[in-house]
Amino acid sequence: MLMRGLKQGRCFLIRLDHSVDIVKQISDFLDKEKIEAAALWAIGALKGARIAYYDQTSHEYKTISIDEPMELVSFIGNATLLNGKPFLHAHVSLAFSDGKVVGGHLEAGLVFAAEVLLQELIGEPLIREHDSTTGLYLWGQQ
Repeated sequence: MLMRGLKQGRCFLIRLDHSVDIVKQISDFLDKEKIEAAALWAIGALKGARIAYYDQTSHEYKTISIDEPMELVSFIGNATLLNGKPFLHAHVSLAFSDGKVVGGHLEAGLVFAAEVLLQELIGEPLIREHDSTTGLYLWGQQ
């Protein structure tokens, strides 16, 4: 188990723009504000999304594209550094009009309306590097 002690930095409540990708907007904000580490939560609604499931055997993401309106009932993630740039890692639960829910790793999502709570974390940088056991880019390998 790896653990890092971090301190709370700035805290932001962000209302995202309509019809713009949620991942791009958050990533651009992280870059603009020079945020190297953060915890994030969001709620709202998306007009469409692309989520993924990581196949632990093949070490590949299996993508699921959704082309219909849905509620963003849960979004939890973190920001760390990958190749020297802020990297958003988020998982979501998305609810359809009939109440059924799907979830996974968020790759993209077209915002209908969304609000993000971002808590900056200050301390030794969390740098993602390739992990040969999982095939993922995990922080703390250095």
